[in-house]
Amino acid sequence: MHPPPPVTARTYRFALRSIEERFGPGNFDDAGDAIVEALHDSYDQAERCAVDFDFVTAHANPWLHALVVTIDPLPESAHARLLVRLDEIGLQPADR
Repeated sequence: MHPPPPVTARTYRFALRSIEERFGPGNFDDAGDAIVEALHDSYDQAERCAVDFDFVTAHANPWLHALVVTIDPLPESAHARLLVRLDEIGLQPADR
């Protein structure tokens, strides 16, 4: 019998400009809600996940500013379904 694959934290970066194009200027709360809803749609044990949101805005070029979302733990199968669900709602992580 093989051991189950490791479950790990996943980090997703969303360009702030793409969030604002989708949800409107400064509307990061709705984007966060949509990401959490997509997680619940993608993973039947989403309540076990810790979801952390952080902004990366230190770079002088606003093109590189991002919302960074870490989901811990998230198994590979749920990660793949989450990416599909994010695409469906118009939120593509910047570093796919």
